[in-house]
Amino acid sequence: MTAVSGERTRWTRPLAVVAAVLLVASCATAGPPARPRPVAPPSPSGSATPWPPPDDPWPGTSALTPLPPPDGPWPETGELSVFFCARSSVFDACAERGAATSREIRRVRALLAASPEVKKVRFISQAEELRRERKMSRDRPDILETLELEDMAASYWVRVGSGDWPALIRRLSASPGVSTAFAFRDDFWPDKADVMVQLCVRTDAAEGPCARRGFATLAEKNAVLDRIDDLPGLDEVYFQARSHQGSAWHRRHVPDSAPVPGLPEVFYLKFTSPPVLSDVSRALRDAEGVLLVGAVDATTKDRRL
Repeated sequence: MTAVSGERTRWTRPLAVVAAVLLVASCATAGPPARPRPVAPPSPSGSATPWPPPDDPWPGTSALTPLPPPDGPWPETGELSVFFCARSSVFDACAERGAATSREIRRVRALLAASPEVKKVRFISQAEELRRERKMSRDRPDILETLELEDMAASYWVRVGSGDWPALIRRLSASPGVSTAFAFRDDFWPDKADVMVQLCVRTDAAEGPCARRGFATLAEKNAVLDRIDDLPGLDEVYFQARSHQGSAWHRRHVPDSAPVPGLPEVFYLKFTSPPVLSDVSRALRDAEGVLLVGAVDATTKDRRL
């Protein structure tokens, strides 16, 4: 958690969840498009220009030409979160009221039980949330001393299937005691690719492979492709441009929201047989313009996928 004060710690948990999914899911395994539109900001001097739509030909010099992202199928399952008002909630729905009551929480549970989209429900109490926050902040005594049970937001974490997600979220958001509700569609790339190679974005960070630089340049992308081309068992390579990242964002987030600036570009690699992730990482080690190499399935360990 990046909260710097007790007040900020008390109310940013739902927003932190959004940001975490944003960076992991939208950058690594972003979902399908709904309202296609470019979202990349102007690139800094000396870095790559905003990329054309993913159906444009790759204008590179590498012997390997990546494919645009496949058309689908798009996932019809995902996770929905319902957060309840707490003592320090700053959401408009919680203004001039205290924490959600047990009765209000039960009514939301009944609403979920009656919704055909809902497949599984788990309740996270204020006490459990407090334990999570303490674990996350165990190396930050300045934050630990501000954490109090009354400021934790109880929540429901829900697995949902196909259906009218926006209508369900509207009903949940209108329920007394609910501070916010939102859903994320499941990852688009599992079963379509094995490994993702995330490229550098503009950053002012002082450390890391992309420290104080801009987006990966065209020359860097082609050099990365040359290394990818030498990987044994390579079947297909897809390129997810920033324009596709933006359209994917809109399809994945319910309710819709504006993508963050500077979403990265990603190569997705499909192999004829499951690769060893550490071998792929080693082949791309120290490649300019590469932020990270990881498995499309985040649960996969450093072994044969």
